[in-house]
Amino acid sequence: MQYPTYILQDYMIGSGAIETAHKTVIQRRMKLSGQRWSLKGAKNMFNLRCVALSGHWDWVEQHCRKAAA
Repeated sequence: MQYPTYILQDYMIGSGAIETAHKTVIQRRMKLSGQRWSLKGAKNMFNLRCVALSGHWDWVEQHCRKAAA
């Protein structure tokens, strides 16, 4: 890796941020008691969690309204 280049561009180069995001975004929802997931269902839930936690849930609502119309 070109650490100096990535640091100058403010990229996260450590694994800590990724591990924390995995715990926050994925594990909290996917590992609830009694949960069973298909691969497709897990991918869909992961995508929805990412959108919700990034503050763009209004996009999901707009998309659902368009699909229902």
